[in-house]
Amino acid sequence: MDPFEHAQFLAAIAEATKHIRLAQAELRRARGVCHGELYEHIDLIFTRAYELQVRVDWMRQVALGKLPAQAELDAEHREQGPDRRRAVDRRVAGMRKQLLRLEGTS
Repeated sequence: MDPFEHAQFLAAIAEATKHIRLAQAELRRARGVCHGELYEHIDLIFTRAYELQVRVDWMRQVALGKLPAQAELDAEHREQGPDRRRAVDRRVAGMRKQLLRLEGTS
């Protein structure tokens, strides 16, 4: 992508990050006041929002050239399928580990 597209992409990712974090805060608030089956649904949505936040943060780092592309990550985690019931997708967990390592070296 050319430098203009790259800058637009990074700006869009920053805006998405802001909205995802706002949504997470509201989901956390909703989860704190509901019970039973509603709690289970909100908790699952909150988990997916977390996954989305990690993926967006990871994509930003890939676009900045600080992390390898998705193909390398997929090859590394191909044997493990995601548990889509309750747990965070294992690929997202791998992305999060990469982000934490990157933050530790900065």
